[in-house]
Amino acid sequence: MKYTFTRNLVLLFALVTLFTANLSAQNPGNVGIGTINPDSTALLDLVSTKLGFLAPRMNTVQRDAIANPAHGLTIFNVQDSTIQYWNGVCWLNVYQVDCNDCFFNAQLSASGDTIDRVVSDSVSVSLTLNQTTGSPQNIAVNLISQLPQGVTYTISPNPQLSSGTVTITFHATPFAQSGTYPVVIQSLCGPNIVNQVFSLYIEPCYILNVINSAQTYNLSADLYATYQNVPTNTPICVTAIINTGVTLQSGSTGLPTLTTGNLPAGSLVAIINNGNILGHGGDGGTANDPTANPPLTGQGFDGGDAISLTLPTTVINNFNIWGGGGGGGSMAFRIGVQVGPVFLGALIGGGGGGGAGGGLGGTTQNIIGLSFYSPGTNGTAGQFGVPGLGGILNFPIPITIGPVTITLNPYVLGGDGGAYGFPGSQGTFALNLSASVTVNIPFIGPITIPIVNNLNIPIPVPVPVPGNAGFAIRRNGNNCNVPDNNYNTAFLKGPVGN
Repeated sequence: MKYTFTRNLVLLFALVTLFTANLSAQNPGNVGIGTINPDSTALLDLVSTKLGFLAPRMNTVQRDAIANPAHGLTIFNVQDSTIQYWNGVCWLNVYQVDCNDCFFNAQLSASGDTIDRVVSDSVSVSLTLNQTTGSPQNIAVNLISQLPQGVTYTISPNPQLSSGTVTITFHATPFAQSGTYPVVIQSLCGPNIVNQVFSLYIEPCYILNVINSAQTYNLSADLYATYQNVPTNTPICVTAIINTGVTLQSGSTGLPTLTTGNLPAGSLVAIINNGNILGHGGDGGTANDPTANPPLTGQGFDGGDAISLTLPTTVINNFNIWGGGGGGGSMAFRIGVQVGPVFLGALIGGGGGGGAGGGLGGTTQNIIGLSFYSPGTNGTAGQFGVPGLGGILNFPIPITIGPVTITLNPYVLGGDGGAYGFPGSQGTFALNLSASVTVNIPFIGPITIPIVNNLNIPIPVPVPVPGNAGFAIRRNGNNCNVPDNNYNTAFLKGPVGN
């Protein structure tokens, strides 16, 4: 036993002597492990092709329990799987520059989705953000994509403070072009950017290309005539494109120029107008004559609607949508007295002008008996249609009954028709009367004796009102992207509303 202990002590002494001699042979202050020539600038030079350097391993709680860590103290954080060092203020990951550097993770809830525009006209995707380093900072989200016209998106909340979930919602109107669109969802915090790709697919709508001018247009009728096997009981998506140079106009004020027709409830409709959608002009008033059969009020007639909706519709207007002009009010009245069953007098005045869009001027139709009447003129149709003018009556009218002569001196202007999108107007009525009697005196001859001179005759009944303009877009309770108002712009004329 004594021999063995002595032998082991001798061997240990020999090893220490050998290691000390090896260190003494190296440059002072340099230690090499795995090399006898450590780098002159390194205090410790480790060289190996089989082994690595193993730093102290600990979790975040254990790391933070180190009291007064030395500047530069280095550990491997097993929770974050990264080497960290103390910079005197905070523990930094090796890829950070300072304590405020913002690093984060981002994860999408889905890589793509579809908008069918019938069941739903939008889809949403969630973006989960998790800030891993740095003081809490705002993370901004931005989209990079060539989305077609008619597709919009919202990002909420944006920016997101530190960690949280952001919702990105895409919305497609019926006129958006169908197809697949890659979207880069970009998240930014400080100098760091995370990009992810989302694929948005927009299903196609039925497309109706209106290339010929027509008198009235029913969208649903055109759809079912153009496409076979179109569903009649389930919602669909339809886009009607009125091409450049096309003019649609109605044959009467009772029919709108364009109607969406009878489509399944819940359908989505878009109208892209590059041509003319023009309402029919209202007719001018004829006369205010309660003795006519049927009685006439003299009121001008309303213009026809350009578009009448039967379900929610998006309208993109690039040219003319004009409601028909209202007809002018008549300024014609029955003047005289009723003597028993006989009316002594005449109808005097002028008819209203027809509204722009083909409204007819007020005529003498249905007027029975003596009349001195100037009809209104017709409005013209088409893109350059103009309203008709009210009739003019301004010449003396002598009426002789036996020896008595009554002279009526009218100055009458019937109301003019309205331009596209405008009501008709009231006219002017002024009438005075002069009367004289002619007596034949023997040896002298006939002598005219004035009885009444320039007696003003009032209008016997309320003044007839003119017709209103037709609607540019009559909603009929359906939603439309064009706000309700009374428009007078280059491309939109007339009311939009219910």
